[in-house]
Amino acid sequence: MRFVDEFRDAELGQALATEILATVEPGRHYKVMEVCGGHTHSIYKYGID
Repeated sequence: MRFVDEFRDAELGQALATEILATVEPGRHYKVMEVCGGHTHSIYKYGID
């Protein structure tokens, strides 16, 4: 189950969170579109809230 394992990869999740945080403007509120739940869970788990 290669794709499921990617959502459980802490290093990949942290890299994604770091990239998103580097892109956004501090203090601005953003909405994240729900795709399937797995994406959102991984993003919140590894550092974006």
